[in-house]
Amino acid sequence: MVIEKTTTSIQRLANQLSDDVREVYTSMIPEYQQSYADYVYKDIDKEITILKRKKNLEKSFSKLLSEVYFYVTPMSQVTAEEIIKDWTYEVPYNYYDFVANVVDSEKLLSSEERENHYFQVIRNGALVGFTEFMLEDNEVKINLGMKPKYIGQGWGRDFFQAIEAFAVEKYVFEKMFIVVADFNKRAQKLFQNAGFKKTAESQEQVTDDTHVHVVKMIKE
Repeated sequence: MVIEKTTTSIQRLANQLSDDVREVYTSMIPEYQQSYADYVYKDIDKEITILKRKKNLEKSFSKLLSEVYFYVTPMSQVTAEEIIKDWTYEVPYNYYDFVANVVDSEKLLSSEERENHYFQVIRNGALVGFTEFMLEDNEVKINLGMKPKYIGQGWGRDFFQAIEAFAVEKYVFEKMFIVVADFNKRAQKLFQNAGFKKTAESQEQVTDDTHVHVVKMIKE
């Protein structure tokens, strides 16, 4: 029996999992899917071992149906390309589309630019968003975005808590701030509930010929 360590092994494993667990597995980022497939099939001549490993995965993945874990990791090239190519938002939130911002897109695609600045936000193995951190004197600026398909799921608070906790652990600063579009009231409410306060009236910001009024929100 020969099992290729490619998408073939991923598909094979997915097909052998129960329906609910399969959905958990197939929603994971590609590197996680491949890692689990490699774990299960690395001893291809030991059927009993493979069955035990699949059983262990079933048990572990079943827990993710009721338990939620958000965490932040360095952004991969695959994630960067997906964000630019596939993440598009409805008007007026299309202001946040990377495809419309040439400068930010180039930064996101560069591994050197991403290092220590851009990170992916994972929920139970699945990519749900990204964040960027920029240190400015004694302050850290946070940029972030949630994957369009997950907006409105009620995950905003836990999503942002994971980002904020990561910033506190990784960087040394006195204040953190976010610049958010004035029309984005739902984001402003989320940040206010997290302890951020508006510092001034909205100001116009121009990005690639796009004019949007923004507000700055700070947390000390």
